[in-house]
Amino acid sequence: MPRYGTTARTPASPRDPAVLVAPTPTPPPPAAANRWDHASIDDVLGESRILLDAFAAPVRRDKHLATRRVLEWLARLPADIWQDRWLLGGDPQPPGWVPPEFVGPRRWQYFTGIGVLIILGVVRPSYPWLFGNRPQHVYDAYRRRHQADAFAELERLAAQRVGAPMHARQALTILTRLVIYTGKDLHELHVRDLTAYAAARTATGRYATALAFAYDLLRAIGGLAGAPPSFRQASARGQLTVAELVDRYPIACRPMRDVLVHYLAERAPALDYNSIATLSQILSEHFWVDLERHHPGIDTLHLAPEAVQAWKQRIRVLPDGRPRLHYEAMLLAVRAFYLDLQHWAMEQPELWAQWSAPCPITEADLRGTVKEKRRRQARMHERTRTLAPLLSRVVAAAEQHLDRAGRILIAARAAAPGEEFVVDGARFLRTGKPTKHWQPTALLVRPTEPCGPRFDATVEEDQAFWA
Repeated sequence: MPRYGTTARTPASPRDPAVLVAPTPTPPPPAAANRWDHASIDDVLGESRILLDAFAAPVRRDKHLATRRVLEWLARLPADIWQDRWLLGGDPQPPGWVPPEFVGPRRWQYFTGIGVLIILGVVRPSYPWLFGNRPQHVYDAYRRRHQADAFAELERLAAQRVGAPMHARQALTILTRLVIYTGKDLHELHVRDLTAYAAARTATGRYATALAFAYDLLRAIGGLAGAPPSFRQASARGQLTVAELVDRYPIACRPMRDVLVHYLAERAPALDYNSIATLSQILSEHFWVDLERHHPGIDTLHLAPEAVQAWKQRIRVLPDGRPRLHYEAMLLAVRAFYLDLQHWAMEQPELWAQWSAPCPITEADLRGTVKEKRRRQARMHERTRTLAPLLSRVVAAAEQHLDRAGRILIAARAAAPGEEFVVDGARFLRTGKPTKHWQPTALLVRPTEPCGPRFDATVEEDQAFWA
């Protein structure tokens, strides 16, 4: 039996192909059918006249002209339905893009005409287009035209949440985007529609902060039948499979990737989830991906001595140049990996023999492991002895910081955007535009006396609480 790498494990299992495959994400339900797909230009323009009746004659004439010109532009694109023409011409483009026909003084016609088509439901922009162009006036008009009673009830319920007008506005915007994109009734939306929206938002580098509130509002009007009580429960992913843990890292050699997956699957019954996740990171990222980066095309565990020595030197240093304190854990994990494969190759040579190789981590490499463990414990004890006399002062400072951050947050909430307030003799300005329809995305505050950097009062209070 090997001295290192001996683990209590299940008998070597057959190489089940299912172990190698990560679960396929469930796609969102398909969008609803669009009754405008095969409508003529005259049919769409006739419906737009009804939509524009509420405007004054000059405005109505301009919007009608803009809609006609956008429809004529879309009609020239090689597709059979309006939505496909839109996806060919306008949706893949970056925010603010206009076709050559609308460059210059006619730019307004493009966005005005597209806005009318969105309100009618003729075209359904993608989430990236909606995120980039942010047609808030289109959302308001869309809610007045489609499911007006349901959206009115949502607005009433959202207004009942005291102190969260920003989240109420964002939640309504999220639900409007969902209905525009999917073409569904509010009561037909599925949990997977919301998770798809969250994924699209995250892909842009932003977070859908009011998505959980939108989920609650949708459930309050009878939507999402049978769904969990909260969006967090509905979107919980749970633990990753072994294949997903390994696939977090860009392993070029597919056979080696499969060996790592099967090895970790064998080890998993004897380890908790955090341990198997850490082991997958060591073997995949710090060991094999590092070797592939410095030795492109490598496809064997039989490593050259110079490659092994170079790898041992690299893992002693962090990417920022500081020494790695726990590099010996990587040596132990790699040694266990090699010795386990050697031992399993004797039990089932048809599965493991081709990957059995001499272990590059010798006992001499691990000779200082016990000594390093004692040094680590000594550093911990020294840190405790140094900080223990200062504990009462640290606690008092943390409590004072939390108290001040809480009072700044309360004062900032009471102040209007652009208004100043004073806390503990220091003067602060709540940033933003003091307009009627402006909805801030964060409660930002900037010290003015003395001057200082702007910060989010909500985040500051939250961090002070956890500190």
